[in-house]
Amino acid sequence: MGEEKIPYSTVFAYLFKLHWAAGERILRVLLLNRRAPEVGDIERNVSYVERGGRLQKLDVFVPPSEPPYPVLVYIHGGGNHVGDKRTYDRICRTFASHGYLVCNANYRMAPRCGYREQLQDAAAAVSWARAHAQGYGGDAERVFLAGDSAGAYHAAMYAAEALHPEVGQALGVPSCIPPACIRGLLLFYGVYDLVTVGDCGFPFGRMLITGFLGRDPELFREGAELASPVRYITPDFPPCFLATSEIDQLHSQTLEFARILEERGVESELLNLTRKEHPLTYHGFLNFWYTRGAALAMDGALRFLARRRE
Repeated sequence: MGEEKIPYSTVFAYLFKLHWAAGERILRVLLLNRRAPEVGDIERNVSYVERGGRLQKLDVFVPPSEPPYPVLVYIHGGGNHVGDKRTYDRICRTFASHGYLVCNANYRMAPRCGYREQLQDAAAAVSWARAHAQGYGGDAERVFLAGDSAGAYHAAMYAAEALHPEVGQALGVPSCIPPACIRGLLLFYGVYDLVTVGDCGFPFGRMLITGFLGRDPELFREGAELASPVRYITPDFPPCFLATSEIDQLHSQTLEFARILEERGVESELLNLTRKEHPLTYHGFLNFWYTRGAALAMDGALRFLARRRE
């Protein structure tokens, strides 16, 4: 028998990751992390799992103010294939400068690691953050989850796992923090329904979702149904702040998620940036801190946090 050939889509995914990583590294230095607020301290590359790999690490941003601090776990975006926590230094510094102990997590990515491994990593990062919060002056009973794009997906899915332990167990997540500790979610232009996201017209969308869920049609369908947070919204889901833009191809994902939150009686706020008033709010706009859309999203998120931090 001959050796099994590597699918073309997988080869393309790795080439995509290589080029993205090079561009992202340059962009974060020259633009994305400029003029970042001062914080009290930063501890880099802390392992959140025992004997974890290179990507199973997080950075801790300690506020310059007096403790105790609410805890905020930030999970980066990148289509579950690309991205790095260092690109989000400025965003995490901003939250920390307003008095939040921020844990900024990396996680293993596709196509090498699929949705189960990634959800397990996100859960492990949240558990680590709560377990070690006190050592940094944090309050383990006040935890917020935040993320953009794929990171917003992970934050929303973690809340679903916390409320529905059977879902977490099916995904290989042994336990979550108590749902009562999750004070709210910050969800920036996320993905919430894996069944429909492939039809949104997002660039490389089919490649990204296939790399995340797998190429086998039956396993793909099983994963999309099991791991879509939109399926698990109940009235006790945490309060949510959602930000989206009409320009973003994933716009419909946020609108549908917001509609279901409202339908189920979940407290939520929606920032919907229009194409006419905010022409620069493409997917990923939170990183472009100098634009009005990014400023509105950050200000809205900080007000949302302030109302729920006590």
